[in-house]
Amino acid sequence: LHQILIRNLFDPQVCDVESTNGLKTGLEQQFINVVTNTTVFQLAYQYLQAHGAAGSDKPAFMQTLFNLWFGTYSRCNPKIGSSGWEHVYSGEWKGDTIDGQHNWVRFYLLEQAGDMNYYGYYSHDGDLTGTFQYKWKTYLKEEGGFLIGTSPEFDFSLFTVCVLTASGSNACKFSIDGYPLAVTSYKQACAVGQCLSTSYPTN
Repeated sequence: LHQILIRNLFDPQVCDVESTNGLKTGLEQQFINVVTNTTVFQLAYQYLQAHGAAGSDKPAFMQTLFNLWFGTYSRCNPKIGSSGWEHVYSGEWKGDTIDGQHNWVRFYLLEQAGDMNYYGYYSHDGDLTGTFQYKWKTYLKEEGGFLIGTSPEFDFSLFTVCVLTASGSNACKFSIDGYPLAVTSYKQACAVGQCLSTSYPTN
């Protein structure tokens, strides 16, 4: 995750065509390989199988995951400039606002680089999650949320489980350390089938 984010491989402008190259595709595949070999994802995979959202053919499911997260589509017709991974992990610029960006690591790296201006929070549940207002360069995030301090593989596993088994507004409900939380997630049609449109926690 860190290697992808610090290289700024994704163009945040949703109305610009997203470029594809060997380095970018290789790092995307490496990300999938690394996170899907973690214990937390193995538990998620077992859950998906138990709920009929994943079959026993793991290589085929890995391709489904890659397409779900990295398949591209348009948020600014007709330009193909977005993917679920870019939207959730990296964040995008749409007009004068920030679209997506539901990952604390990305927020932290941008803040360290001096590109983030934090305005304050609307709500938070302990140190687990919250909703915040901030600017990324000149682009405003009026209200956005992310899990805090979680690992990339935890976020990836949770959001994958939610979008494949309980997509919709606040549809994926769970609790962490006694705090009731939910995830809102949606899919949309794309060239490779079904791609992640968004996934983010709500409290």
